[in-house]
Amino acid sequence: MSQTDASGSAEAALSDEEVAELVATLNENADELQELLELLSVLQETAADLAPEMRTAVRENREPLRDVRMAFEREETLVLFQQLGEHSEDLTELLGLLDATEGLASDLAPELRLAVRENRDVLRRLRMAVENEDMLVLIERLGENADVLAETLDLLDATEGLVEDLIPELQDASGDMRPAIRQSRLVAAGLVDATSDYDIDPYQLGQNLGNVMWFTQQVGDPQVLKTLDAGLGAFAEEEPKEMGVLGLLSALRDRNVRRGIGRIVEFLRRVGAR
Repeated sequence: MSQTDASGSAEAALSDEEVAELVATLNENADELQELLELLSVLQETAADLAPEMRTAVRENREPLRDVRMAFEREETLVLFQQLGEHSEDLTELLGLLDATEGLASDLAPELRLAVRENRDVLRRLRMAVENEDMLVLIERLGENADVLAETLDLLDATEGLVEDLIPELQDASGDMRPAIRQSRLVAAGLVDATSDYDIDPYQLGQNLGNVMWFTQQVGDPQVLKTLDAGLGAFAEEEPKEMGVLGLLSALRDRNVRRGIGRIVEFLRRVGAR
C-alpha cells in the first residue's frame, strides 16, 4: 500500500464529527501552532548554521569523545554512580556540612595566615628537620619497631607507680648517705689533685692500687699475720741474753731457727733480683 492510499484510508476512517472536533481544536490553538511553526523554522535555520560547526567539533574531538564514552561504559564508573546513588543522603549531608564550614574557614583564614607568617622560621626549621635523612631513618625505624615501642610505653606506665613509691625511700637513703658521699667526693678530688701534681698516669695509678690491694689481701692472710706476730713478739719480750759463736752454732741445730734463716735468705734473694 502507498502513502497516498494510507492517508486516504485514514481520512475515510474519520467521521464528520471527529473532523469537526479536530478543526475546532486547531482553530482554538491556532496562535500556539503558529508560534510553534515559527520556532521550528528558527531552529531549522539555527541547526543549518550549527551543523558544519558541530561536524567540525565532533571530528576534532573524536578521540576525547571516544575516551569519555569508554570511561562511562567502564564497570568502575557504573559502580561509582551506583554507590553515589546509594549514598546520596550522606553526600547531601556532607555538602551541607561543607557549606556550613565555609564561613568558619573564611574567618580562620586571616588568623592562619598571621600564625604562619609569625612562625615562618620555626616551620622552616621543622621542615628541614623532617627532610633530614637521619629524621627519615628514625621515623622508619620507629615504624618498624612500633610494637616494641608500645610495649615499652606500657612498661613505663606500669612502673610509674613503683617509681613514685620509691622516690621517698631514695630521698631518705640519699640523706642518710650524704656525709659518706661528701667524703667520697673529697677523696676523689684529692686523688685527682695528686695525679695532676705528680703527673701520674691514671692507668698506672689504677695498676698500683690493684697491686696494693693484692698485697693487703696477702698480708691479711691469717697465717701470715700469725707468723708476723710470732716474729715481732721476739722484739717485745725482755732483753735476750747474749749469744756467742758457740751459741749461734748451737742455735742452728734448732729446726725453727734454720727455717727462719731460710725465709730471710729467700727474702734477700728476691729483693736483690728486682
